[in-house]
Amino acid sequence: MRIILSIIAVFGLLVWTPSSVLAKPKAAKAEAEPPPATTPLNECGCYRDAQEQCHCNKGKKLKCDCEGDCEPAGCEEQRRKQQEKDAAAALKRIQQNDKKGQAAAKAAQAKRQKDKAAEEAKKKAEGGEGRWK
Repeated sequence: MRIILSIIAVFGLLVWTPSSVLAKPKAAKAEAEPPPATTPLNECGCYRDAQEQCHCNKGKKLKCDCEGDCEPAGCEEQRRKQQEKDAAAALKRIQQNDKKGQAAAKAAQAKRQKDKAAEEAKKKAEGGEGRWK
């Protein structure tokens, strides 16, 4: 009996609770208006305010050409990914050059061995080694 009364009480509280309490709170504004610029826009479309905080125009297509200066969010990540791609490409070129160098070294070694074998065969055909025949 107590369980049934408890369930009814909880159900009653949920039904009679105002919807404003259960609803998710709405944001007053999507984003507050950024403070006025104290510096002119740089090439990236960003500026600094009086507190030296960086703000970027969101409506324009932003560039990542301002390394070390006020630049849009995500530029550092984009730059890091590009450096990783460049490093991987350089490593691949180095490995290909190394593989070509190893193939050339093997070919040169094979040629030296072939020449040495031909020279030894020529010496045997002449009739011995050295001047003491």
